[in-house]
Amino acid sequence: MHTSNLYKKILLLFSLIIFTTHSNATENFKKLDKPIIFPKKNVLDGNGKPIILKFNENFRKKSYVINFWATWCVPCKKELPDLGLLKSKIKKYNIDVLTISIDQKNIEEQISFLSKNGASNLTHYFDKKMLVYKSLKLRGIPTTILVDSQGQVISIHEGIMKWGDDLIVSEIKNLFY
Repeated sequence: MHTSNLYKKILLLFSLIIFTTHSNATENFKKLDKPIIFPKKNVLDGNGKPIILKFNENFRKKSYVINFWATWCVPCKKELPDLGLLKSKIKKYNIDVLTISIDQKNIEEQISFLSKNGASNLTHYFDKKMLVYKSLKLRGIPTTILVDSQGQVISIHEGIMKWGDDLIVSEIKNLFY
């Protein structure tokens, strides 16, 4: 079996395990004891051009919710519309929602998938080599991280969540303020 296919299957298995154990929308976010600096690794923008996400330089929002996903991840597909709803609810707090795909499919296919699944209002990036994903030592998808304006990861949530839920919006806001 090809190594990337094996890795994809293992990741899918972990994602399903995380999905079944982290589906409660009232689960509290935990602030990391020690923030993690977001890695300065290349990802691709929607045009396929390499970019390094520098939060205190080329991103000006106060805070970011960043969701890691893939087209083959069933829980990811389920939560995409909620991420779009979250963006509309937290925009007034100067918080943005971004996605980073770890999928191998071409970017046009992935953008079409996102549009068909209720996430067209989000800004999308693509980590086909999983450089950012591996640097953060993430374990499955969907995984969502909260990043402050200085590029520090302050919270990591593994699994699906009802991101548009008012309690979740409040918890996110409280972690940043």
